[in-house]
Amino acid sequence: MHIDDFGGRMKNYENAFRHYLPGRMPVVIRIDGCHFHTFTKGMDKPFDEPLISVFWETCKYLAQNIMGCKLVYHQSDEISILLTNYDKLTTASWFENNLQKIVSVAASLTTAKFNEEIRAVYPDRPLATFDARAWVLPQDEVTNYFLWRQMDATKNSISMVSQAHFPHRELQGLDGSALQDKLFKEKGINWNNLPAWQKRGACILKREVLKGTAVRRKWDVDLNTPVFSQDRDYINRFVYLDRE
Repeated sequence: MHIDDFGGRMKNYENAFRHYLPGRMPVVIRIDGCHFHTFTKGMDKPFDEPLISVFWETCKYLAQNIMGCKLVYHQSDEISILLTNYDKLTTASWFENNLQKIVSVAASLTTAKFNEEIRAVYPDRPLATFDARAWVLPQDEVTNYFLWRQMDATKNSISMVSQAHFPHRELQGLDGSALQDKLFKEKGINWNNLPAWQKRGACILKREVLKGTAVRRKWDVDLNTPVFSQDRDYINRFVYLDRE
């Protein structure tokens, strides 16, 4: 058997499972920490600020290294990334929208950068790992996706703050509103007064910053990320080019 024929046959098996996302549509990558309940054992509850800072540095790194990135959203151990590939007629997609490449490289970048950063603050932690998934969305659904994740962040926040102040048995059967009432009445904690990033996560986006006399654009954390249902254009401006 000729080596080229043999190699071609092996490539055919590989290529049968090579999938591509449709072009010129918004792409969302969601990256999740694996077994982070165990990984974060012993850290400050409900919000470990060194851990959050590590996530934000990781988000900035991803934004800088993923082609077409427009916005990164972080909450809990989850990172959502918005990519566009239709800015111009000649705009290319990251890895030509090869799905296996997108998810494997995104998870690898996250794992590598996160572990590099976490060693500086928690040198004895075990290796953290992340998984990733990616898909396309209609333009009209992009903000709804981020709203969905923000709603999950809010639910998680109320739950985490409650769990930090009460035993599990006292929280069973209580919804978000009841948990907030319990926090306020019994602990004097008004959940609404928490910083925005603790209540609903934070976005990382490019901003103009002044360095000396020069204005430059850099990836930065928006500590006052709004409620997306109240300010839909916060996300939409990255999706619809005429809103830039």
